[in-house]
Amino acid sequence: MDILIAIIILGFLLLLLLYGVPVFASLGISSVVAILLTKGFEGLTVIPEIYYEKMDNFVLVAIPLFILMGEILFHTGIGTDLYKMASRWTNRIPGGLAMGTVVASTVFGAMCGVSVAGAATIGAFAVPEMLRRGYDKSLATGSVAASGALALLIPPSIGFILYGAVADESVGRLFIAGILPGIILAICMMIYIFVVAITNPEKAPIPDEKITWKMRFESLFRCWAALFLIILVLGSIYFGIATPTESAAIGAAGAFFLAIFVYKSLNWKVFLDILLSTMKTTGMILFIFINAMLFGYILTRLQVPQQLASLVADAHMAKWAVLTSIIILLIFLGMFLDGASVILIATPILLPVIEVIGYDKLWFGVILMITIEMAVITPPVGLNLYVIKSIAPDNVALKDIILGALPFVFVEILVIIFFILFPEIVLWLPLKM
Repeated sequence: MDILIAIIILGFLLLLLLYGVPVFASLGISSVVAILLTKGFEGLTVIPEIYYEKMDNFVLVAIPLFILMGEILFHTGIGTDLYKMASRWTNRIPGGLAMGTVVASTVFGAMCGVSVAGAATIGAFAVPEMLRRGYDKSLATGSVAASGALALLIPPSIGFILYGAVADESVGRLFIAGILPGIILAICMMIYIFVVAITNPEKAPIPDEKITWKMRFESLFRCWAALFLIILVLGSIYFGIATPTESAAIGAAGAFFLAIFVYKSLNWKVFLDILLSTMKTTGMILFIFINAMLFGYILTRLQVPQQLASLVADAHMAKWAVLTSIIILLIFLGMFLDGASVILIATPILLPVIEVIGYDKLWFGVILMITIEMAVITPPVGLNLYVIKSIAPDNVALKDIILGALPFVFVEILVIIFFILFPEIVLWLPLKM
């Protein structure tokens, strides 16, 4: 009977999502229907209990703080400084401007865990600059959309905070686990760009502009603010000075300091816009979070994760077959849902299966984030695609951006395969803490 109800509820959830009902409402309505079917109206008293229990988590305070930090940085000139620095150091390399975009996005991701903020901040300057230098429209926009998604993997990452809250895993360990894979993925993206530039030089012409070593070091010095924030946030976590939540507060305060005293980009109107945008984004994420937690509670009571894990164990399937099925499912979900929703819906169901086949949930968190990176650059709900479209010149079509971003999906798939073959690479740095 429980399995039948679970099938009905999952089908009902998919139906609501297909009809365009917001994710948080679809999860909430499906959960209420499940409670009514299993416990009647008396069972509805569990809803406020679950809401309170799941929201009473100190780690979640980091979400609005990191979002606030990202909003502040978006209104400073730090993204432009990062891109100028990276592009000047790579300007004589084939595909150097696009590589510089990856470097700048990686550094920006180490300051703020919001993928959309990274794509918009770096892309606002990088896309017009690359197009002005004769870069192919797809390569220019695709490299920004894909590298902007690195903020999901490079700590501090809001995705890791959500996963840590659901999976009961240390957010600090997740942050540290994301550093090395993030750098490896960024390098692989740069290798792909280099190969494209070598095989098709017309897509990424080398600029005629002469960059002196003095100009390179001057641009490097101007990025001291980025290094300052990275040390504040990640250094405080790695050396045990602060928890992830406390480091988020430190980072937000540091971003305010830079915006007011260094970049002088903050006034009352901008400040109010930052607060409003932070509240909207935080509200959206937390609404999805609490309803996903309620839905996860229902599925657990109906024994869905346990039955799924037992089914996999009894089937004696090969690890690679189970992992391939899970990754394909996550990619499919990511094509239609935002990253936060995929994390919150999939984790309670899939984590028991991952643990049954012998993989560490810390490792799976990193794999999940790379998969979510694919979600933000794949249609029809790839948020980074639409962000780049909004800041790109009018002659750049959405099709150009999609065609430019899709090859990076295959790069990410290859990186996932690499981490499946060598999982110890993901776990090496956390074990050194």
